[in-house]
Amino acid sequence: MKFPHNKKFAFTIIDDADDGFLENIKPVYEFLYSLGFLTTKTVWVAPVRDIESTKGDSLERKEYLEYIKILKSRGFEIALHNIGSGIFNRIDILEGIEKFKNLLGEYPKIHINHSYNPDNIYSGEKRFARLLRPVVKKIYPQYVGKFSGEIPSSQFFWGDKHKQMIKFARNYEFDTLNIFKKIPELPYKDKEFIQYSNYWFASTFAPNQWIFNHIVNENSIDKLEKDGGVGIVYTHFGYYMYGNGQIDEPFMRKMKYLSKKDGWFVPVSELLEFLLENKNKDEYISEYRKLILSLSHLFTRIKFRKFLKIDDYYFRQKYPI
Repeated sequence: MKFPHNKKFAFTIIDDADDGFLENIKPVYEFLYSLGFLTTKTVWVAPVRDIESTKGDSLERKEYLEYIKILKSRGFEIALHNIGSGIFNRIDILEGIEKFKNLLGEYPKIHINHSYNPDNIYSGEKRFARLLRPVVKKIYPQYVGKFSGEIPSSQFFWGDKHKQMIKFARNYEFDTLNIFKKIPELPYKDKEFIQYSNYWFASTFAPNQWIFNHIVNENSIDKLEKDGGVGIVYTHFGYYMYGNGQIDEPFMRKMKYLSKKDGWFVPVSELLEFLLENKNKDEYISEYRKLILSLSHLFTRIKFRKFLKIDDYYFRQKYPI
């Protein structure tokens, strides 16, 4: 693949809003900007409502909003992570989306479902291929029937607005840096979900710096460059200063190494737009491919929880949020 400006590969990051406060994300973003990286930051419009399980700033905090505006002016992308953490009905959601536009000047192109929010779109067991859903329901019973953002009869319905506004939504996550090698259909359409969504994309599963540093290393970066690949890493920068009050040192080393490579470092939607423009044809993903990708996604989650034991469950045991 030929990238803009004759770059050899593409790399970007999506930062989840969870546990992100101005004080613990600003140093990370200043560091990234100093190296020439432009990435995607998800935000909440409204304050957290399930404070017992989730924390983080929203656009209602003046100082946080001002910094988000600075990031946007520099070229970072601001995306949506639901309008907030907790229970928000349709009226709340539509008002929150308009507030996002009023505060930041435009609607978001990207939306990422948040945790247990009932307004999540095509979430829970619905993320997986049909054949795998009975298994997923047994493994994750807490997800069954919980999400209804795309169901018109639900008080949490906003699928119509999602279809109108959001161009790219995220689904699968994998344990590989070159995400394009795993899913060359990127970005793709899903016929089952087409009523209330447009395009879908996948990302590298790296919710904390432990997994980020496990997957993003000198060898994988070299291989990404050699293969002319695409890296889209999903993480939580709100975690990256836990411990000694400094940015995670291994993360800094990896990013400095990466910055010296001849990569195209742009926000997620810019990268996805480029991939979309350069696709041979715009087609729906097959049910067979969904099954393969669902299995890989499920394996990734089990691998880091049951075997390597470095996912967020273990991270939060060491660093209680």
